[in-house]
Amino acid sequence: MRMLENHKQTAKKALGQHFLKDKKAIWTISEAVPMGASAIEIGPGPGAITEPLLERVQSLTVIEKDDRFASHWQQRSIERAGLSVMHGDVLKELEGGIHTYKPEWIVGNLPYNISGPLTAQLAGHALSGGMILMYQREVGERIMAGPGSKVYGGLSVLVRHYYHVKRLLTLPPGAFSPPPKVHSVVLLLTPHGNSPKCEYAALQKMVRKGFIHRRKTIANNMKGLLSAEQLALIGIDPKLRPEQLGYDAWVEITLATHAKTT
Repeated sequence: MRMLENHKQTAKKALGQHFLKDKKAIWTISEAVPMGASAIEIGPGPGAITEPLLERVQSLTVIEKDDRFASHWQQRSIERAGLSVMHGDVLKELEGGIHTYKPEWIVGNLPYNISGPLTAQLAGHALSGGMILMYQREVGERIMAGPGSKVYGGLSVLVRHYYHVKRLLTLPPGAFSPPPKVHSVVLLLTPHGNSPKCEYAALQKMVRKGFIHRRKTIANNMKGLLSAEQLALIGIDPKLRPEQLGYDAWVEITLATHAKTT
C-alpha cells in the first residue's frame, strides 16, 4: 500500500481517480477472479487490486493512462512474468487489449467520468469468465435496473446482451483515497450463456435511438424506422415508453429494423 500512501494527495481529478483502500473490498474483488485465470485490469493506479490479482492469475494486462502508474507497472512487468502493460486511454486501448490478450475476466475501478461509454464498449465483449466493475452508485443502479424503473436505460439493456448482472459490494466514500462525494457499487457480470439473436452493434444503435427521448413513446422514437403497426406486429405496444421495454423487446425491434433495411 506504499504507493497509495505516496499518491493519495495527488489523485488526478481530470482522470476521475479515487483509489480503493478498503481491505475487505480489495479481498472480495480479487477473490472473485478464479485462480489461474487470465485478466485485464482497467486503471490499476497504485495497485490495491493489482497486487492481489497477480497472486491469483496466470496472466494480467493492465491498462493505465496516468504516466506515473504506467511507468511503475512497466518496471514491475520486468520482474513479474505474465504481467503486461498498455499505456493509454482505455477507451482507445480496450479493443486491442482484448483482441491481443484474450482475457477471461476484466476487472476495473472505472473512472467515473467515462463509465458510461466505457461500459457500452465493455458490454459488447463476450468473455468466458466475466467482469467485476466498480461504479458510482447511481450509475451502477442504472445498469442493474429492470424495465419499468425510472433509472432503467440503454446500459441496462446492453449489459444483458451477454451477461447476468448482480451487486457484489456497496462501498462508502471512506473506502477510497481521496474519498469521492458519493457511494460506489461493485457489479459482477457473468455470462448467461444464451446465443444473442442480433449483433451487439445493431442493438446498441437501436437502443441509442430508442432512448433519445425517454418521455416519448417507442413509436415516436422509432419514427422513420418502424411504424406503430410494425411494432404491434412484433408484439410491442407502440404506446409504451422505452424504459418499459425489456431486453427481448429491444432485440425484436433490432431484428425488425434490420429485416426492413435488407
